[in-house]
Amino acid sequence: MDHAAPSASGPLGRVTEIVTDYLESTASSTHQRLGDVAGVAVSTAEGRVPQTIGASTDLAADVDRIQFDIGTGPCLNALATGEGMYVPDLAGDDRWGEYGPRAAERGAASCISVPVRVDGRTVAVFKVYSQWPDGLDERQRDLAVAVGQEVAGGFALAEHLTRQAVEIDDLTQLLTTRRTIDLAIGISMARAEVGAADAFSLLRVQSQHRNVKLRDVAVDVVMSVPGTQPDDLVPHFNPHT
Repeated sequence: MDHAAPSASGPLGRVTEIVTDYLESTASSTHQRLGDVAGVAVSTAEGRVPQTIGASTDLAADVDRIQFDIGTGPCLNALATGEGMYVPDLAGDDRWGEYGPRAAERGAASCISVPVRVDGRTVAVFKVYSQWPDGLDERQRDLAVAVGQEVAGGFALAEHLTRQAVEIDDLTQLLTTRRTIDLAIGISMARAEVGAADAFSLLRVQSQHRNVKLRDVAVDVVMSVPGTQPDDLVPHFNPHT
């Protein structure tokens, strides 16, 4: 079940897709290992906005959404404090106002929230919901804690891959800009019958006159050539060289 927002393209987008797939798979597989539960979900607070990335059932996603809309609950408490908790009777627990009764009305009578911590930071919360009051036995609660630790390892790897992806995106952007400017200089040399230095000066004058970046001027020059496609501006790498 896909409850995540579409990701961006490029290396960073592919990392996001991998993480989303991993969390979806973890939620579904853990649900099967736990047996008779109402749902399993993983939530993060990227950009301080909580969202559910992986959920094994619609019920789990809906109960998360109720909590996020209200703005308080055991998951949000775990995100804020890094402390997990087991709530055996959501309907009768008034610590979070209307959240408990509304969660129970939707079908979650009890739950456990396990903080996912990386380098001392709480980056997510792993949750299991039961349709029964006090419906999670010790084995199920211990398994939830263990999976939360496994997910922490996945998040640590994801953060490492994200840093690498950002570096690749930055390098690709730099090389694309250089390639575009070089192409524009060559085109300007042919059109104005001047040398490379004078062609570059022509581009700079246009940039200053139009009050736009030099790269944008270069893009316009290159794209003015009939038959040019946007993909022509992107450098292509040969992994075997």
